[in-house]
Amino acid sequence: TASHHPCGPRPSAAARAHPVVVVARDSNSSRSRRSLAASSSAGSDADSNSSRSRRSLAASSSAGSDAAAATLSSPASDPTGPVRVVAVVGDGRSHFGFPEVLGRERATWREVMRHLSDLLRWTDARYDLCVIDAPDGEDARLAAAQLVLVVGAPDSARALVNLQVPPGCSVVAFADDASDSFDLRLRGDDLLFGDLFGGLARAEAALAESVRELWRRKNFDDLLFLLLLLIDACVEPVPRVSMTAGGGGGSLGLIWCMLTNCREEVVACVTDPECKAALDCLTGCGLNDQVCSYQCIVSHESPLFERFSQCVLQRHNCMKNAAEVPAEPVVEPMAEFRGQPLTHEAAEEILIGWLGKERHSWKVVTGQNAAYDIFPNQHQIFYRGKRKRSFWYDPVFQARKFDGELVWRRRHYRVRRGKVPGTFYFSVLDNGVISNEFWRIADAADDLTWTVLYYAGAASAAGQAYTGAVFATRDGQWPAESEFARVEAAHAKCGIKLWELFEVENYPCPDAPLGLLDD
Repeated sequence: TASHHPCGPRPSAAARAHPVVVVARDSNSSRSRRSLAASSSAGSDADSNSSRSRRSLAASSSAGSDAAAATLSSPASDPTGPVRVVAVVGDGRSHFGFPEVLGRERATWREVMRHLSDLLRWTDARYDLCVIDAPDGEDARLAAAQLVLVVGAPDSARALVNLQVPPGCSVVAFADDASDSFDLRLRGDDLLFGDLFGGLARAEAALAESVRELWRRKNFDDLLFLLLLLIDACVEPVPRVSMTAGGGGGSLGLIWCMLTNCREEVVACVTDPECKAALDCLTGCGLNDQVCSYQCIVSHESPLFERFSQCVLQRHNCMKNAAEVPAEPVVEPMAEFRGQPLTHEAAEEILIGWLGKERHSWKVVTGQNAAYDIFPNQHQIFYRGKRKRSFWYDPVFQARKFDGELVWRRRHYRVRRGKVPGTFYFSVLDNGVISNEFWRIADAADDLTWTVLYYAGAASAAGQAYTGAVFATRDGQWPAESEFARVEAAHAKCGIKLWELFEVENYPCPDAPLGLLDD
């Protein structure tokens, strides 16, 4: 598609001077989250905490962006016009590395930002991210920008950027080193973070802390969300970030819904140490942080927490959440298998994979989603049920709790064929909340040495939408080097670069609870 952003020749532009900002420092503001209520009703202390459970957002995550989004009002902007973002990059390499077995150097910042440009368009076609080299003079593309991200560029280039951007343009410049420090000029104002007497608004401090935390995590999902967070705070509201609509009519409406419809479940949860620990953990994550939220859930899941979530979120939707399965990118399933057009039956056999010869169908080698694809020893079990046309998917994996203990977790998905062979609809009740997902077999080797599966899903009652992909083999190890190019091509058709992937920790685990469940 044609870009709205002027990424062509660079005519002369009027420069405007702005001072360079100071380096941001760590703060505790990430834990200062939007409180939903403090009520004197029974269980009210926990009500205000639990109301935030599972309300994490898409395509990645934010470390506390909810506080910033709630109070920082985005400037008015043409809802039909482009959002002009410029990424200024240096010549250095990023912190995104390829899987070690490939023996490649880390991706350059230029490669990372160009890929980020594609993902940003999938979020909203109006979002234009123009990637330019660090300037050595005037550049009209900076003069037209609404938001500028500077990565891997020397201090001299960062100073030139500040001189050329228009009034009201926000600039975030990350240090050209291994530190997590950054400069931030919010809508033309230089901000000093960590100054107790600087009069910095709480929302601005929360935004700065969110940026710092997302950058510190050094994964691509969080980098995308970091950019969406900045667009939301500095240019225009981003629905996947703001979450300012709904909320059950505000704090009072939320508490009324919970105590009217789910009083028994709320009281049972807040008086149980493990269930209360889950609520407290989720409270510290912030509404939009899927990575932190799901870690809390798998660490503290219990029948009481499931009943709480099912009542408050799924059955009564007290938070008035909604989310749809992402439609972008468009990923087509493999068309042929073993020299023949792929059929529904053959596609199911690919999913069933090694089950029978092994206790599992597949074992995950790498995953793309920072929240859901990173757990150790991920066993995928696909099998036909006893009832006609019933088909099931059970992922069995280990979760590392916050105290370091490894515990086994399992989910139980119902699977239906899609219209096109190689596509499937999955549904699961995960800790009280229903998730619906659309899966595709991106590719698989004829001898089933490996497969790449892509998914897009949504937990509407939790306000979550997400995408991801898993690369799996019989034993969780990489296949022969001769397969690497095809594996990379399978990820590419899903819009995924190999340097985005997380390598899963795999080792023999004979105690894994891999038995098949009944229909």
